Amino acid sequence: MEKMKTTNIKLILLTFIASIAFSCEDEVTDFGFNGTISGTVNDNDGTALFGDLNSNNLVVYLLGEGDEQPTQIRVDGEGSYQNLKMYPKAHKVWLEGPIVASDTVSVDFSTQETFEKSFAVIPLISPKISSATAQGQTISVDYAILPNQGNTVSKMEVYCSTVKYPTAGTGSRTNIYFTKTVELSELSGSVIIDGLESGIEYNIRIGAQAQTASVMNYSNQVTAVTN
Repeated sequence: MEKMKTTNIKLILLTFIASIAFSCEDEVTDFGFNGTISGTVNDNDGTALFGDLNSNNLVVYLLGEGDEQPTQIRVDGEGSYQNLKMYPKAHKVWLEGPIVASDTVSVDFSTQETFEKSFAVIPLISPKISSATAQGQTISVDYAILPNQGNTVSKMEVYCSTVKYPTAGTGSRTNIYFTKTVELSELSGSVIIDGLESGIEYNIRIGAQAQTASVMNYSNQVTAVTN
């Protein structure tokens, strides 16, 4: 009985020591990564540029001093980005995506923990939805697509989905989520999306791709509920 008690005590001590070791290891791993950067991406008129968290569509890059690979932060469907775990040293920051150009700026998380950095850039294409109206199991969408800086549009389509901020890669999954994509033939006007279910809230966005780009510029999101 005494031997069993001694064995149990040893097991408890070993478990306690192991838990402390793992805890210390976690603390060391996270130590120092307390820099924060956030902001928005807009055009020169202050209109948001909308990204996609599920792809490298519109990405903020941060290259730390002495690093070979940059940190990548995807711009979300509202046109915002953030990273709360930056190492305290100097970084170069720039934006890449379907835009004309982006300036490179410097931030130093060793002298200042929190930075708010917003970008003002020119998108290759500016798609915009002005309204979406449901009637029965169809939705009518009014839109305009404006090419910038001499760019031409090679592809344009509207996405109607049960998923928020739908894109060209959203697709559908049976009994889980649904997306319908309709190709557009005109730079502005109205498009009818039919074959939808009644009583469903749909999220709608437009994607337009410039001839020189490999990814889409995305519009604002609007919602409509079918009758």
